[in-house]
Amino acid sequence: MVFKLKLAKIMNVMNIKKAINIFIVEDNNFFSLALKMSIENAFENKQVQVFLFETGEACMERFIVLNPELVILDYYLNSKSLDAIDGLQVLQKIRNCNSETSVIMLTSNDHIDTALKSFHGGASDYVVKTEKQFKKIIDSIFKILADKELILENEMAAIHSAELVLAERELVVKNKEKEKWVNQLININKKIAFQNKAQIKHADELKTVKAHKLEMEKSKLAVEEKNKNITDSITYAKRIQQAKLPKKEEIYSALPDSFVLFKPKDIVSGDFYFFKKKGQSIFIAAADCTGHGVPGALMSMIGLEKLNVAVKLSEDTSEILHRLNKGIKKSLRQSDNIDSTKDGMDIALCSINTQSRIIKYAGANRPMWIVRKGHTSVDEIKPTKKAIGGFTDNDQHFDTHEIQLNERDTIYIFSDGYADTFGGEFGKKMMSRRFKETLLHIQDKTMLEQEKYLDNFLESWKAELEQVDDVLVIGIRL
Repeated sequence: MVFKLKLAKIMNVMNIKKAINIFIVEDNNFFSLALKMSIENAFENKQVQVFLFETGEACMERFIVLNPELVILDYYLNSKSLDAIDGLQVLQKIRNCNSETSVIMLTSNDHIDTALKSFHGGASDYVVKTEKQFKKIIDSIFKILADKELILENEMAAIHSAELVLAERELVVKNKEKEKWVNQLININKKIAFQNKAQIKHADELKTVKAHKLEMEKSKLAVEEKNKNITDSITYAKRIQQAKLPKKEEIYSALPDSFVLFKPKDIVSGDFYFFKKKGQSIFIAAADCTGHGVPGALMSMIGLEKLNVAVKLSEDTSEILHRLNKGIKKSLRQSDNIDSTKDGMDIALCSINTQSRIIKYAGANRPMWIVRKGHTSVDEIKPTKKAIGGFTDNDQHFDTHEIQLNERDTIYIFSDGYADTFGGEFGKKMMSRRFKETLLHIQDKTMLEQEKYLDNFLESWKAELEQVDDVLVIGIRL
């Protein structure tokens, strides 16, 4: 009688329940929706129903009705309500309701103590929220469901074996049939024995994997500590670099209608801006050093120092770039030797007389753009096609261009980072053409409004893509 009831129960599960129910109990809606999509994509060939709950209380209200095979449970569940029960409490309630339901614990706390509490409470696995968290969760789900299928197959095999025993008793008088059933029983037992061995082997492998996982977590903590120390050092270097850069308040005081949009790719930047008042002239520059991050930042510090020296010695923009080129090459001991460093920078340098509105511009690979009031095109003043430092000769001459501007004309100098940003519908570079179109589109705005618009446009353009270079744009309206 017991055997028939158990068989009926298993057949009912196989025939009626066509979908696998999975609960996600997570108070971060964005994370839970993303995880739900990942699970559904991973199990696209199977019928899987994923239910989302923000609290453990909401989960337990539907638990008995839906009887999920798997619950993915956040360790902390108190962002919606401070009185909400936490993941360990929900885990205990699940164990009390149905010990066959598997539970994967999620946590942003990567302490080993968290893992031990989770496994002690009966969790099948736990996953630390990292950049590879979804893959870890999907792998764990596949493994848990595979284990459940193996258990179900073993139960079915055992039931089938019992059926054969009953059939053997009923057909004891039929000698010919008896031999046939005995042989079948032997084969089934061999399969069960093989599956049991596989189960034992799998359990041993699981213990090894868990031990390795704990060891890897320890190594991960050590690496993260080293990374933190390195990041702290670079962050301190950022303070030094920012202290050397001109204060924006000084620039805006001398040039009220202006902005400086400065967005380093990393903590420190290979782009830098320069500002200096000297007599009737205001010197301002946008420079792009070789590389970005720490190497670029070191070059920017050298460039700022040498540019300061050059401006003190001359007011001629051509002569200033000439002295800057020689200063960089001397500082880095650059020569024609194959082992010599070839680092340098591109730069756009302007000397501005705000009274006469005369601008003297000299550039090394970086142009100056002018948008005259009421015009619908961008005038480009081309630079000398040579970099500062690197392969450039010591006696390289950089052309100076003198331009007479009118009231409300606007100039822009910049590094190549803005136009080289990847994004848009097809993930391609913005390019100079689209950059020019954007500048023309915002000429009715104040300079501070332009800075905000350009910043928002850049973020919208790259969307989820990574920033590939430092960004520097300086705009001045006379």
